[in-house]
Amino acid sequence: MDQFIQSILYLGGIQGILLSVFLFTIKANKISNRLLGLLTLLWGVFLFSFALQSEGLYRKFPHLLKVFYQFLFIFFPLLYLQVKYLLGNYKKFYRKDLIHFLPFGLSILLYVDFYIQSGSDKILMIQNKTQYYEVLQIIGDEFIAIQGIFYSILALRLISKYRNNIINYQSNIDKKILKVISIGISLNLFSWVIGTIGIHLDYLNINTGIDMFALAYLVLVIVIYIISYTAIRSPEVYKLDESQIKVVSINRQAQNPGFSISLNKDRAVSKNQKFPEHDCMDSVNRELNEKLILYMEAEKPYLNPELSLPDLAEKMNITRNQLSNIINQNHQMNFYEFINQYRITEVKGLMADSANKHFKLISLAYDAGFNSKASFNRVFKQMTEMTPSQYYLLQKAV
Repeated sequence: MDQFIQSILYLGGIQGILLSVFLFTIKANKISNRLLGLLTLLWGVFLFSFALQSEGLYRKFPHLLKVFYQFLFIFFPLLYLQVKYLLGNYKKFYRKDLIHFLPFGLSILLYVDFYIQSGSDKILMIQNKTQYYEVLQIIGDEFIAIQGIFYSILALRLISKYRNNIINYQSNIDKKILKVISIGISLNLFSWVIGTIGIHLDYLNINTGIDMFALAYLVLVIVIYIISYTAIRSPEVYKLDESQIKVVSINRQAQNPGFSISLNKDRAVSKNQKFPEHDCMDSVNRELNEKLILYMEAEKPYLNPELSLPDLAEKMNITRNQLSNIINQNHQMNFYEFINQYRITEVKGLMADSANKHFKLISLAYDAGFNSKASFNRVFKQMTEMTPSQYYLLQKAV
């Protein structure tokens, strides 16, 4: 193996193990973090084991033969469960989820006769496989390949569903974090596919001149560093309980602009705002909408970075569905957009106040209810078509 590649694998292995230690120490969402910590620990160990093969690892320690192989059966179940418990924010691990590890236990049982052999006998058995172990190897490899695809799809579907619905309930979610997690899963699957191709090429005795397994493990190193990044940036995705994740039907009407917050004014709304009559808006809807506008103006609940749809609905003494429908029908927005427009207007007001000229823009963003620089910059640019710094400089010039 090329020394440079081997060094990268060692670095990836070290990073994986350090990351696992870090994840086990995080107090928030312990189940998800421990599942991910176990997974990154296994990744780190696998990177080390692969890098050490060229050093004669299995010749020196034959009892390690087929040990690491078994853990391939739990890579993707662990990854799927980590996503499930991350997005669901469960308080305990459910025993029924142990069913995902049955193939792992079954594979160990099928190899029991191999594991009880002496080290020298294990080497002989690997070099001269019986028909039983040849068939077992093929079935296991195929099952692992299918398993990787199956669990990756399940995990990506969970993230997609969460990302599509979270904005209807939470006011401060950085979707970039979910996107990075999706990229990590996709790259992990890509690594899996490369490794699977390498296995099948070995079966067919085809030599492409490319070490497919080294390539697969290099991709895994990238995944480890992506996970390391999300471990630092991930607190925002812990905020929503699974019971709050529901599909909300958004009825947007293109010809019914309704009420919207002007991005070009210092105040989000006026208490004297007139609401046009709409066939679809009954008197109760209008009253609740006026109540919402007055409450947003008077109480400024959007200054709370933890504000969620259920929280605001409770403060207004209405149901979550009522509040969601009011925002969707009258403002043609989801909850996330509705709250963040108020925050952007608040930030713009703070920028215009000369008393705040000594404060950094991110400090003003925090005061307005944002909880991260990334989400503030992204939302500000989406709503004003310029960065906070560009807007601030333009205002000073005027």
